[in-house]
Amino acid sequence: MIRHFFAAFAAVTVFSLAVSGCRTASLASPEPSEDQPAGRLRILTIGTADSGGTMYPVGKAIAQAISQADASITVNLSASEGSVSNALALQNGEIDLGLVSGDVAYAALNGQQEFEGAPCRDLRVIAAVYPSLSNWIAPSSLGISYVHELKGRRIAIGPQDSSTALSARIVLDAAGITETNSILKNDGLGSGSEGILSGSLDAVHGFAGVPISGFSQLADAMPCTILRYTDQELDSILSENYFYYRDVIPAKTYPGQDRDVDTFGIKCLLCVDQDMDEGLVYELTSILYENAGSLGRQHPSLFAMSRDRFMYSALPIPLHPGAERFYWEKGLLSKTHGKME
Repeated sequence: MIRHFFAAFAAVTVFSLAVSGCRTASLASPEPSEDQPAGRLRILTIGTADSGGTMYPVGKAIAQAISQADASITVNLSASEGSVSNALALQNGEIDLGLVSGDVAYAALNGQQEFEGAPCRDLRVIAAVYPSLSNWIAPSSLGISYVHELKGRRIAIGPQDSSTALSARIVLDAAGITETNSILKNDGLGSGSEGILSGSLDAVHGFAGVPISGFSQLADAMPCTILRYTDQELDSILSENYFYYRDVIPAKTYPGQDRDVDTFGIKCLLCVDQDMDEGLVYELTSILYENAGSLGRQHPSLFAMSRDRFMYSALPIPLHPGAERFYWEKGLLSKTHGKME
């Protein structure tokens, strides 16, 4: 099922890659060498997404943790359209770090879906940092409880080419909702929430760590409902999209949400290029691992980093050698298979 929705974006993506060209040189190492003066400032850029979702504040928290742990590193934020844009930006050397949803990372590395014919073979992961969960919010005044009840309504599915939009289309297809019987708009979380407040939209989809700040603000401003899936719908989605897993949006995550909401999710990865200096990646991995608890206190979705094996297990693409060396030295990787125990 997912191929149908990814294919629509393939031609544009391949053309963009053709124009920008393949990288012919390695990323310059931001780490000072023996010939460089001590204390030289290293400036890195991390690709996030629009400010209404989870990627932006998560990227900000990660940037602050790195800069506070090592005063010689400054991490700047780069807002983008999300996972696909970040994978391509890493491929083209436009950013140093990027937050990429696991499904997009797998497709990018293997040249599938929108990356067909133009794979990002050098995409590597430092750590999984949070789970993205499917969230649907609608005004309580509509009197609906389930996603399939959105048929015939005006729906913000997420920015064009984003993981949010792609997952929304998978969901809506399972629910029998199409562009012929409903109005689907490529609005992001910020503009989508504004559309709910103004009455120009009936629902917004977010595929991000919870709570989504824009949804919390929206639910504070007006009574809202977090829409649910039926068990049959979830089974259908999970059976055809192996990279998703079943999860729950806990009660009280959003104002007025009085019950758990069954949903699905995927891990969001902090990715780099294979050519990033191994010593630098080792240091960045160490900083994230040692600061997992404090990162969770900065943003609730980052609490997942403190879960056993969350950061380094069940990853859809390979670890960068620098990250792999760190986890190996911590005794977290299997000696027999070189994989996560």
